[in-house]
Amino acid sequence: MSIFYLYMLSRNIKLVKGVFCGIVLLISPLLHAKTPGHTMDFPSEYVTVNGVNLHVIESGEGQAMLFLHGYPFFGAGWQPLLKRFKSTHHVIAPDNRGYAYSDKPQGVNQYHISKLVDDVLGLINTYSKDRKVILVGHDWGGTLAWTVAQVYPGHIEKVIAINAPPLNVLLKSLATIPEQQKASSYMEILKSDRVEEHFSKLGPEILWRYGFDKMQDRGYINQDYKDAFFDAWRQPGTIRAALNWYRANLPAINDIKDEIYWPDKNARVTIPSLLITSENEKVFVPETFALISEYVDNLAIEVIPNAGHTPYFEQPDEVEAAIRAFIEPQPR
Repeated sequence: MSIFYLYMLSRNIKLVKGVFCGIVLLISPLLHAKTPGHTMDFPSEYVTVNGVNLHVIESGEGQAMLFLHGYPFFGAGWQPLLKRFKSTHHVIAPDNRGYAYSDKPQGVNQYHISKLVDDVLGLINTYSKDRKVILVGHDWGGTLAWTVAQVYPGHIEKVIAINAPPLNVLLKSLATIPEQQKASSYMEILKSDRVEEHFSKLGPEILWRYGFDKMQDRGYINQDYKDAFFDAWRQPGTIRAALNWYRANLPAINDIKDEIYWPDKNARVTIPSLLITSENEKVFVPETFALISEYVDNLAIEVIPNAGHTPYFEQPDEVEAAIRAFIEPQPR
């Protein structure tokens, strides 16, 4: 080959390489930001906070109202409350770290409560940097909401937890209350490999049988929710990441020591707080909820009748009324 031919060949290779790299740079955000399969007709977007990309449902205008889901749920699953509050508030509901269309970092330690709290702080700074938010959480999302309120009270106007204790209360309850130990025995199964093994064979159906099937039979949730649920749980890596919340934060009962607590064993919530419980709640026993008042300075409690662990599905009007009575100014 001539020297001139080699020179031109090398130039063409560099040109093609440059064009290829440019194309990769242009489309890489699109490749990373997956297109959600089902958001139950809510608009959504991706935001990067605390080093992870979170898929976020958001709608409406006004004061930010941030909803944090639990296990085995997903952001759009807040639909009964999102559609009720979007007329008066800017509702925001992420797929939490590890869930559905959000990033799923590798390693159990990536799901420690400290990282989850900073995810929420990042969302607050993204959507409501100049105004305090109303924070709402259910199940694990409720426990996370309490912890955010303990660590960053200056960013939150009011916190609402639905059937969830603060993490330090839960750990104390698991260590000292036999009834809660019995009620939470399923958590050891979740921390093992058994659920992942069954999930690999049955897929989201195994989670649907947790009781969603019965709620659908009773008309509390519809086919649209089921489709969104299955789409969310079909996302690769979701089951392991979701279970890592348990593995990272809930040690075996005999391993609950003072140094396990985060931010610390005696952490308090000082902002106005509402605990919504249900008449037929089974996940957390009454003795656990009774402990919460020892760690929350300004606590209101509302019990929703004829409802179980998910009252916002079973009695959404009553849950909405309880929340509005708590967050909206009352006539004198």
